[in-house]
Amino acid sequence: MNKPLLLGLSLAILAISGLVIAAQMYGTLATISYNVISNNSSNQQIQVIPIDFNLGNITAGQSGSLNGSTTVYIPSNGTYDLELKEDVLDNVFSQFIATITIGNHTITLQLHENNDYKIYLTAGKYTVTVKITYTVSQNPEAKSVSNAPLLVLKYEEENSEGNS
Repeated sequence: MNKPLLLGLSLAILAISGLVIAAQMYGTLATISYNVISNNSSNQQIQVIPIDFNLGNITAGQSGSLNGSTTVYIPSNGTYDLELKEDVLDNVFSQFIATITIGNHTITLQLHENNDYKIYLTAGKYTVTVKITYTVSQNPEAKSVSNAPLLVLKYEEENSEGNS
């Protein structure tokens, strides 16, 4: 066989092997996520970086609890509706409780019971802590959920008293 052809094939094989080896010799050391919070006082939207509760793989009958915290910026005084989104929990959990502390208020929301609460908040910055406690049902629906809304805070009406 022709020496230049063998040399060319050998170099091509070495180059491809080097690329394959190099592709397998790296790992992601860090990732980044961020949400820019506006300092503009004319911004009339609730600003929050959501808490990420990752339950991982769960099995029938499993119980557990997780805690998280975040900061919420409330743009104006008024009544806000805090809601536990049941659609991501239905047919999977036999019990799901979220205990939310915002300001001087502690609110407990539950799957299929008290899943909604109206609260009067004044404009400002709040530290919010959330504890979730859950039990997976004995025959849970097989599904995968990722980054689905669990708790939603939305503005209801201006200058009204809530049931805080």
